[in-house]
Amino acid sequence: MRTATRLQILLYLTPALLLTLLFFALPLTFVGYMTFHSWDGIGPILYVGLQNITSLIHDPSFNKAFINSIIWILVGLFIHLPFALLIALILSHRPRGWRFFRNVFVLPNVISTTAVAFLWYFVFQVDIGLLNGILGAVGLGGLARPWLFDPHTALAATQAPFVLYIGFTMLIFLTQISTIPADYYEAARIDGASAWQIDWHITIPLVRPAVAINALFITGFCLRMFEYPFIMTSGGPMDATLNLSLYIYRSMVTAHAYGLSMAAGSATILLGIAVMALVFLALRRAGGRPAEA
Repeated sequence: MRTATRLQILLYLTPALLLTLLFFALPLTFVGYMTFHSWDGIGPILYVGLQNITSLIHDPSFNKAFINSIIWILVGLFIHLPFALLIALILSHRPRGWRFFRNVFVLPNVISTTAVAFLWYFVFQVDIGLLNGILGAVGLGGLARPWLFDPHTALAATQAPFVLYIGFTMLIFLTQISTIPADYYEAARIDGASAWQIDWHITIPLVRPAVAINALFITGFCLRMFEYPFIMTSGGPMDATLNLSLYIYRSMVTAHAYGLSMAAGSATILLGIAVMALVFLALRRAGGRPAEA
């Protein structure tokens, strides 16, 4: 490669490299640095070694937040993602009104997450909540309960909006499906394959790259999820809906324990890396690398 060409490539890449360094590499380095230090935001930064990590390990609230974040990821990967794929498969056959339903599923994704959280807060309210009102109207009032104030139902209630709002995930699947050559489907129909067999043996295996991309987005979304538990329950009751994002917020804003919050941030990053490594390993074992599907 000529020197002039290399310089041109470097010139084009420089803005992206600078932005990555400024907004990703440097903050990530600072998080790692502060993991082993104590700081209240005003005084000097003190080296404390593994004290922050030890404090997290022995903190019941952090352990609860860590487990809840894992539950968020599992719900995203095993409920939200398959649901989005199912709807994408149905819409890819273009049934009557498919454009309307596609827009209906996408619409919530253009609404502020904060507004959505407030909406679902009133859905699950005890006295004026829509859900309890519907249960009472259909004669199932005995099932009504304080959904957001019951430790057994609060976490699931805060996850309901995420599970149902599948528009972004669905669009990625639809985009991947649209790239599959029509010849594959025509050949399958000639061989007498049903629509279900076509989806199972052709569409689903060929959307593996979209599965990997969506898994990446879902994992990141679940780990940084803040609005739903903060607005709907504030992490309660009894830390039942506390997750890592909300724990970091409490440590930083309420307790001014910046070192502890950075240590929790490091744990969040490591959890995300571990989950994505497992996802890509599972996809490779299912049949080749995601990008080769």
